Amino acid sequence: MSEKMNFALTIAGFDGSAGAGILADVKTMAHFGVFCESVCTALTQQNEDEFVAPGWVIWERIEAQLETLFAKRQFKFVKIGLVEKAKVLQRIVEFVREKSPDAYIVWDPIASASAGFHFMRSAERDEFMPVMKQIDLVTPNLDEFGFLGFEQAASRGKFEFGKDFALLLKGGHSTDDEAVDTLWDRDGKQYKFTSPRIPGNGKHGTGCHLSSAILANLALGHTLPESCQIAKNYLTELLQSGEGRLAKDF
Repeated sequence: MSEKMNFALTIAGFDGSAGAGILADVKTMAHFGVFCESVCTALTQQNEDEFVAPGWVIWERIEAQLETLFAKRQFKFVKIGLVEKAKVLQRIVEFVREKSPDAYIVWDPIASASAGFHFMRSAERDEFMPVMKQIDLVTPNLDEFGFLGFEQAASRGKFEFGKDFALLLKGGHSTDDEAVDTLWDRDGKQYKFTSPRIPGNGKHGTGCHLSSAILANLALGHTLPESCQIAKNYLTELLQSGEGRLAKDF
């Protein structure tokens, strides 16, 4: 008797180096035994060291991809990665909510490429805020947390961590001796996930791997704190694998 397949969907950019974006998402979820299907939001021109151009896919083609995949199955676990602007994110979330109202949606906000290319425009940052309440988990790093103005928005009462949505603040870009991720869960509790900092490590696509690992483990039935801890352990192993900026699959 064949086992039931666990499905997930990633809606993100295509990175030809396979270090980030939908290829990294598919590989990560496959590692955990989850079958990941994908929708492309950008045909990027890049390798693990250089980002040349984003190659944005227009909304109509994103929508066409979504229509075709959702015609086959109702995805309960969805990850969103690179998007051109807040309006595109809003349209994606609205589409998913219409087709699969109870879907668990994770958004990994990508403000810039590790090679230095900036995606999000400062004039748009406030436009992302209304979309947040329709998303279950947001996973910014320290730069994205600051760019999107989470702390200021929370202080002005625009939303509350752990109430309107869960938020995982990644600590990989800090200068502390340890990399500490902080989760504000929707049960009102705060969790810390700690790993040793690996000196000189600059792997490509770490945010994609982490958010995909979280979603995969949610699809397998783990709680959010459990999924974050499993994903943290997975990322630590990944950071210690291979040479150069591409992580070695294991």
